[in-house]
Amino acid sequence: MKNILITGARGFVGRHLKEMLDGRYHIFAPLHSELELLDYDALEQYITTNAIDVIVHAAIHVPMFNGAEKEFFNDMQMFMNLEKISHRIEKLIYFGSGAEFDKRFDISMVKEDDLGHTIPTSEYGLAKYTMNAIARRSDNIYNLRLFGIFGKYELWNIKFLSNLCCKAVFDLPLTVRKECYFDFLPIQDLPDIVAWFIDNQPDWHDYNVCYGEQFKLTELAQLVREVSGKNLSLTLLSEERNMDYSADNTRLKKQIPHLRLTPIKEALADLYVYYDTHRELIDVEVLQQSR
Repeated sequence: MKNILITGARGFVGRHLKEMLDGRYHIFAPLHSELELLDYDALEQYITTNAIDVIVHAAIHVPMFNGAEKEFFNDMQMFMNLEKISHRIEKLIYFGSGAEFDKRFDISMVKEDDLGHTIPTSEYGLAKYTMNAIARRSDNIYNLRLFGIFGKYELWNIKFLSNLCCKAVFDLPLTVRKECYFDFLPIQDLPDIVAWFIDNQPDWHDYNVCYGEQFKLTELAQLVREVSGKNLSLTLLSEERNMDYSADNTRLKKQIPHLRLTPIKEALADLYVYYDTHRELIDVEVLQQSR
């Protein structure tokens, strides 16, 4: 089996990858205290000592460790350290973001070739945009660009779909702050996609990894109400619209013809059951104040 280094394995994406890829590969998932990606010498020693074949980079800048003002610098330094060592491994796979398309504007069913019409101004978006430019010119660096992604382990107090499911569990009213179209990928579908990129030679260096459909937030809230089986109130808090955030996944489906994505209603039902059976994870007073 290949030796796979997963960075950021305590985060939402990394934790799922570690759990669901363990057994297919030899997984190495060091804590931040065990491997500092800002330290190239430490990274080089770790790669050599553990004979790493593929790096799956899911770590991002964490303000509590490094200070919010260094977001661009730290994200880019981590990435450039990985890029520098990428010639020593088979592949470097990392997770980009729809923010590369510049979230000051509607991002609506964008394709990979649409990138670059405007340049992101946020530190996070600009960092991901820069990484993608480097990946496209590389031999073995691949950007799996995420948009909306949801599932267990995410921050239920601020993440839209988990927040709705938790409210439904505790019979609270469902609320949507502003309407927009959004693309949401169930997190349980991501590990198989990542495994394909580990095991195969991709044709391109960046892919929109998304559901490939636009969902209205109020329609998703209605699905949560349906899977809960409860006649809960549903309120749109503002008539003002938010920015759309969706993408075309034709390139991904062409690359992985057998790709199967979990139906959104089925994924929401699974998420609702998870929170219903793990009520101890939820602070109801915090949940009541969330919007």
